[in-house]
Amino acid sequence: MRVTNQMMGNALKQHIQNNLSQLSRTQEQLSTGKTILRPSDNPTDISRLMAVKAQKEINKQYTQNIDDGLTYLYSTDTALGTAGEMLAQANELAVQGANGTLSDTDMEAIGEQIDKMIDEMVDVANTTAGGKYIFAGRTNSRPPFYRDDSNPDQIMYRGDLKRISREVANLSEHTVDAPGVLEGENGVFGAINATDLSADGKAEVTGGVFKTLIDLRDALNSGDQDQVNNMVEEIQTTTDHILMNRVAVGARTRHFEAVKDQMLDQEVRLSQVMQNLQSADIARLSIDLTQQQLTYQTTLSAGANMLQTSLLNFLK
Repeated sequence: MRVTNQMMGNALKQHIQNNLSQLSRTQEQLSTGKTILRPSDNPTDISRLMAVKAQKEINKQYTQNIDDGLTYLYSTDTALGTAGEMLAQANELAVQGANGTLSDTDMEAIGEQIDKMIDEMVDVANTTAGGKYIFAGRTNSRPPFYRDDSNPDQIMYRGDLKRISREVANLSEHTVDAPGVLEGENGVFGAINATDLSADGKAEVTGGVFKTLIDLRDALNSGDQDQVNNMVEEIQTTTDHILMNRVAVGARTRHFEAVKDQMLDQEVRLSQVMQNLQSADIARLSIDLTQQQLTYQTTLSAGANMLQTSLLNFLK
């Protein structure tokens, strides 16, 4: 078969294009530091890489859920701690009022302090985290607790009884709040009648910390030292209830923090897997680039020598 100049030229052009393609790919890998630049490069590794990236995105959402839940839990713990400190102060005032040395006027003055403490406890019950009332359930358009203007001895609740939860793993949801009130039993601050709440959107809070403070105030205002003395035990019972809720919040906080640590560890491992799948060996690529540049230059030089034939060669 006769090898023509056109055949040699086409072959040379094909070799030059191949060399340029390899050279360009190696330069791109060096500049990006990655061996996989497009799906066609390595379909098997691309599939694994996409699965790892998907898992990283899922973990990122779980981490955000955990952070949001921890915001609730930290705020709840702080609020419960404040409530406990206020009850400790109320206990000191009760002991002071029951010692038998105070006049009725002095006891009324202490009663006035307790009344102010009721307002402060309402503020604690209306604690917010990220603009949301943490003891309101899922109703967050307004403060859930307030003193009735027509009857200041009534503490009203206008939230709901739904709990706040966050998904921190696949099919694993955990509550991140403490119940401000419960149906028929004391939540953090007392109990309500759910029927009243459903009918009017608000219900009177009974029992709990508010009743304790109101009873203590009334005993002080009436000058009944025996009743004030009895209130010391009731304050301790209420304090224990607050502490029990705080312990539960602390346990959930530790759980969320442990899960977050696991997520961060998994994030490191997944990042390492991604790096192993697509990271380039810079030293090896540098050697390959040098060899490919040499090959390209050699191809150009050989082509120049091969295609020097002109019309004069056929006139000899």
